[in-house]
Amino acid sequence: MERDQLIDLTRRAVKLARDKTTDFARAEHTVLATEYTSIERHDRDVAMLMASPQLVGYVSELPEPGSYCTKSVMGRSILLTRTSTGSVKAFNNVCLHRQSQVVTGCGKARRFTCPYHAWTYDDTGRLVGLPGREGFPGVQIKSDGLTELPATEFAGFLWVAMDPAASLDISAHLGPLAEELDSWGIGRWSPLGEKVLDSPINWKLAVDTFSENYHFATVHRETFATIARSNCTVFDSFGPHHRLIFPLNSILDLEDVPEDQWDPFQNMVVIYALFPNIVLSVTIANGELFRIYPGAVPGRSITVHQNSTPLDISEESVAAGAQAVFDYAHATVRDEDYRLVAGLQANLESGARDHLLFGRNEPGLQHRHISWASAVGR
Repeated sequence: MERDQLIDLTRRAVKLARDKTTDFARAEHTVLATEYTSIERHDRDVAMLMASPQLVGYVSELPEPGSYCTKSVMGRSILLTRTSTGSVKAFNNVCLHRQSQVVTGCGKARRFTCPYHAWTYDDTGRLVGLPGREGFPGVQIKSDGLTELPATEFAGFLWVAMDPAASLDISAHLGPLAEELDSWGIGRWSPLGEKVLDSPINWKLAVDTFSENYHFATVHRETFATIARSNCTVFDSFGPHHRLIFPLNSILDLEDVPEDQWDPFQNMVVIYALFPNIVLSVTIANGELFRIYPGAVPGRSITVHQNSTPLDISEESVAAGAQAVFDYAHATVRDEDYRLVAGLQANLESGARDHLLFGRNEPGLQHRHISWASAVGR
């Protein structure tokens, strides 16, 4: 992000903090409880996500030719490779024979041998080895292969389309946010791994927890609220996406500092909600990625939490510190946010009330739901 833009956002954050207020939506907004519990809405949500570009990781997870990584997206296993030419490819991680996963985890390999019957594929997905070939006269070596999915690297992230026949235009998908996201560089920072939350909450309820900081003073009294202000957010929308600025408690110290001496990134957290199911959290030392997916039923979701850091983690102490920050953030989301909203999900399913109320002080929450509703035809 350009310094002038950061200074402007910081200026807005300082004013909100000084006035003890936040950016507002024009009115309150209601959402039906059934949007979190209905099977019909659940099916619409899954179809929407399957038709949308999926951000699945950082480009730094495929650092050089021969690198590969596997990802789970809505129950499907995806294999991503960086080929000898440097291009990124993606495939359904499903062997042509008996549908075993061909490979797990991440690493370096030019070939992938299925652990079931040793069918072997190269990093472009072609079948190059078939034991007992005489038993499969209809299978063509070096012609048949894994089902390829559209894939690209853009703005520092890895993207795939779940439909092999789909087009993948990430520039059009991100619109005016494309250059801004790329400028942070978090997708090229050192990756710190993945943590998975299989939770008894609807996927939209999971995304909701990242859409406002109104809850910090109560839910995160001893954690995030000791660092960042509560109910104080700079909000901007970009089509179906939005950006939130969460000012840190130190933001008002800048009032006594000339603007040309401001270090904005020391005083804010930047949150992006990328339509339809991605949350990015950017700080001076961390680039967090939350990939949030519907589960098998409306009251279940999978959150894949990743983190990256610009720090030099070749030093053991630095790596340990970065991992500790990741562990802390993950535990807070798991034990404070998701544990609390599991009770919300239970209430939603009980039918005790037929709607939820989003306040004017929750513009990110409103924008997220209005964008989803528009996409599923509601």
